Amino acid sequence: MAYPRLSTVSRLLISACSIGSALVALPVSAAGLEVSPTSLQIASRQSADGITLRNVGDVTMYAQVRVFAWSQQNNEDLLTPSTALSVSPPMVQIAPGTSQLLRVIRSSGLPPSGTEETYRLIIDEIPASSITPAAAQAAASGASNSTAAPAKGTAPALSFYMRYSLPVFLGDSSDAPQTTLTWSLAKSANEWTIGVINTGANRAQVADITAVLPSGEKQVLMSGLVGYVLAGQSRHWNVPAPASTTKIDHFQAMINRTVQPIHVSAP
Repeated sequence: MAYPRLSTVSRLLISACSIGSALVALPVSAAGLEVSPTSLQIASRQSADGITLRNVGDVTMYAQVRVFAWSQQNNEDLLTPSTALSVSPPMVQIAPGTSQLLRVIRSSGLPPSGTEETYRLIIDEIPASSITPAAAQAAASGASNSTAAPAKGTAPALSFYMRYSLPVFLGDSSDAPQTTLTWSLAKSANEWTIGVINTGANRAQVADITAVLPSGEKQVLMSGLVGYVLAGQSRHWNVPAPASTTKIDHFQAMINRTVQPIHVSAP
């Protein structure tokens, strides 16, 4: 299968919304795709897991799924095509009001105990106008070698309505990911830079970075999902300087869905 160019697009997708349903906005049709769950953890006792695609629109839709290894470098998320996981079927046709179960199959060995490997499933909702008759027939039958990509030389990349990015974690870290985080804070008059280094063996999902005043009042610095910090990596984010900076008692954040105090130091 020929892969559309994703180096820049993938960075934008994951940086914008790492929660697992990152969307690229092109004009949407009447079709609509729901993806569940929004992330996967494949443990050592599992050889496969599944995701469900549901067409909540009123026209038949097509979807293509591809697997990429997920890494981070220079404060960016990077995606590389990978065969460590496979998806069956990789392309589907879904009638209105129906759903399709996709199997995500582990085709490589597990990482060492206590560590994890990280991947992304890129799911493209493809307009029917981009589907060749052969690809449409293959998608309808669930053939594993189908592709919607146009013939070589006809277009630079595959067209799509919406693109979803789902994180997949390979390893036994779902209950208590082992993270060791070191935080830093650089201040200027108008902007703060919040940095974190993850020296643990597993990812850290960061959300709701908050400054807490002695009264208990909270000033939210970054609301909602901030992003992932993969094992052995670092990230930083710039936020507007809060109005009250001299009365802050401590900071906190939601790390892997648990609210924790965070201790910041000068960088």
